[in-house]
Amino acid sequence: MTGWRVEPTEPVLAGHYPGFPILPGVYLVEHAHQVACGSPPEGADLVLTGVDSARFLAPVLPGDVVRVDLAWSAGPEGWGCRADVHTGRGPVASVRLRYAGSSDFPAPQPFGPIPRGDG
Repeated sequence: MTGWRVEPTEPVLAGHYPGFPILPGVYLVEHAHQVACGSPPEGADLVLTGVDSARFLAPVLPGDVVRVDLAWSAGPEGWGCRADVHTGRGPVASVRLRYAGSSDFPAPQPFGPIPRGDG
């Protein structure tokens, strides 16, 4: 479990929503992913391949400390990670992430010249 304090000065809060600032849900999904990357299953080198679900249960307000509890499970197509996200006021999100081993993906190749038509 790890914690992150939502500072009242976060720029995104000014526009989401004026007069009632709440942290956008995508920040909770990204935070869950970052926490998962910091504590993968023993010996696993993983790449995020999908967000299976994200349920937002309550708003995250300026000054809240966001905590994430992870539970990993191995499956036939890689790893699943359940992230339960909460603040001192209770649960705020439930996120399900899917990962595959990095060796399952080819190394990125540099782009070559862009073909041009004779047009």
